[in-house]
Amino acid sequence: MAYKDQATMIKYNNEFSKKAYDHIHLTVPKGQKEAIQAAAQARGESVNAFIYQAILDAMAETKSPDA
Repeated sequence: MAYKDQATMIKYNNEFSKKAYDHIHLTVPKGQKEAIQAAAQARGESVNAFIYQAILDAMAETKSPDA
């Protein structure tokens, strides 16, 4: 999709994101952001994918067998 200017592209991406995704704000202690970024990069993942997979793994561990 071609855009006339960058502002139009950003607006479109933001609107799409609001419709397609839920957002969670994450706060970590100083210095941990860089450690998380390095761990994600070492696995060839984005930070978002790395954190999301960690959440899914934790949820799977705590899921009851009859759920």
